[in-house]
Amino acid sequence: MTAKVSVIMSVYNGERFLREAVDSILGQTFSNFEFIIVDDGSCDGSRRILESYTDRRIILAANGVNLGLARSLNKAFDLARGAYLARMDADDVATRHRLEKQVTFLNGHAETGLLGTSYRFIDGRGRDRGGGCVTTGDLLIRWKILLENPFAHPTVMLRRAVLIQNALRYDDTFETAQDYELWTRVLRHTGGANLAEPLMKLRTHEDSVSNQRWQTQFENGQVVALRTIGENLPDFPVTPERVGQIQQFFLGGRKPPPGSGVRRTALAGLYLDLFAAFASRYAGPPSLRVLRREAVASAVCGLLRPPLEAGSTDVLRRLLAMDRRLPWYIFDHLARAVGRRLGPGFLGLW
Repeated sequence: MTAKVSVIMSVYNGERFLREAVDSILGQTFSNFEFIIVDDGSCDGSRRILESYTDRRIILAANGVNLGLARSLNKAFDLARGAYLARMDADDVATRHRLEKQVTFLNGHAETGLLGTSYRFIDGRGRDRGGGCVTTGDLLIRWKILLENPFAHPTVMLRRAVLIQNALRYDDTFETAQDYELWTRVLRHTGGANLAEPLMKLRTHEDSVSNQRWQTQFENGQVVALRTIGENLPDFPVTPERVGQIQQFFLGGRKPPPGSGVRRTALAGLYLDLFAAFASRYAGPPSLRVLRREAVASAVCGLLRPPLEAGSTDVLRRLLAMDRRLPWYIFDHLARAVGRRLGPGFLGLW
């Protein structure tokens, strides 16, 4: 019998956390899956760990040399036979019901072909380091993907038919952000969603890609965002420089570099112009009200970083016209800023 789900994972020198990651998949409550693992030229003990397993659901493939994540995952795609493809990383941990709950959702939502989940962060010792918020609905995902990746890569499950019918694969010219790039193309053909329940534990440690190659990841994300805005809102004028600045200041939480001359008020105005262009295309759905609140809250967080710039009042008036809850967003933002200074005990009360 053909497996319902193909779990695909690439491993490169991942011996430190590999066994815990593999065991978390083999222990799933949903058992009708194949587990395709590509050893991407590891030179540590990863291959030995993988070969120690006797579970027949594991399909082990190997690259003679290190080919990189995108090419290794494409190789796993070619081997997969399941109706659904589930991503997994060699340093993360899946909760026991992860596959079951994602399969149940996709079985009941034919319009969705790209499904992620919420998640918790853990450190190198497995200690909980807080949760990651996700955007759940299709419209909100389509707004968010204009500027950033709305899916945590290892949480994703896809309909394999969508990939096959539209010749979709990872672009191996992207050494980082290859998932973000692929999702923008997948969403041309199907709907997207995230489950609000945290079904994955994502590992943060010093050797992770996000720590080692954050600059390249940011630059590739800028390229993808610019292309996505151009495809979805072709009449909206924006430059690569401005896209990067919006991502950095309103999404990444970084301050403008000294002497850059970048004004947050101008960027906030551009961010709101982008939202207005998006809203005019997708006007009508009730979820647009939720989206408007998110856009206003994001603008407030970016705008109110000290020192407050001249012209902020004009932008705040525009935000108030969009959402009368603006005073609450400002109060919440300031309270959280104070809480970060006072420590986690204060935030726990908020």
